Amino acid sequence: MADSAPVRVARAARAGEGDDAAQSALIKIFARAAEFDGSRDALAWAVGIAAYECRTLRKTRARRREEPMNGAPERVEWRTPEDGAIDQDLIAAATDVLGGMRPLDVETLLAAAHGERDPSATFRKRLERAVGRFRKQWRTRHGAD
Repeated sequence: MADSAPVRVARAARAGEGDDAAQSALIKIFARAAEFDGSRDALAWAVGIAAYECRTLRKTRARRREEPMNGAPERVEWRTPEDGAIDQDLIAAATDVLGGMRPLDVETLLAAAHGERDPSATFRKRLERAVGRFRKQWRTRHGAD
């Protein structure tokens, strides 16, 4: 037996949640059948309900954190207080080096770190030079890369 369009839409949403969304959508479609306006397209109405159920289910699971957020690590590794202290020392050392650099170099490095890279050759060259100056300052102050 072939699936109906709302069920196919819900199952295509994501693996593992499609069946739940399809079931919720069919329950809502049958429960709200009396509200349907016969002069309109029934398929579009049913697919709209199925799409809404997919979004609702995805948001509910994200709020409950049943699945990792986009970009978040699957597993958090155990960090010791010593690791935190080392991180703080590195941040302080990098901040010290950045404090001795030209403002344009700092701006370029921060833009690249935030993913705000300009695709132009000028920006790439400016970034290359800023990284070179940072390395030089780092070696001067701390002796290693």
